[in-house]
Amino acid sequence: MNRLKTIRKKIEQVEALLAEIKGEVEALSKENESRQTKARQPEEVLPSDEELRSEYDRLYQDFISSNSGAVEEFVKSKSKNYLKAFCRANNLPVDITKVSKAGIVDVVLQWMAQRKAITQKTT
Repeated sequence: MNRLKTIRKKIEQVEALLAEIKGEVEALSKENESRQTKARQPEEVLPSDEELRSEYDRLYQDFISSNSGAVEEFVKSKSKNYLKAFCRANNLPVDITKVSKAGIVDVVLQWMAQRKAITQKTT
């Protein structure tokens, strides 16, 4: 009888351990599903370099007409990937991975101010 008790106790321990393992497996499968869902998000389609340059020219025209807020709105509304392509297409020396969007705004405004100063007619 004593031996039967120990066997039943061992069976209960095995069942408890299996239940714990089953819970961990379910948690891992849910975690993997959420990772796969994130990975399956469609990649952003970036415009061509020409379109990005024309976007820069439009922003520059807004800047000249004393609407520098348009630059800030533009940068804040775009993704980091878009801004990386935008800076590359317009030869803006910004390391997108190390600079915040506010920093990108500052660099773009600085380059636009320099362009305005250079292209301004002297009297």
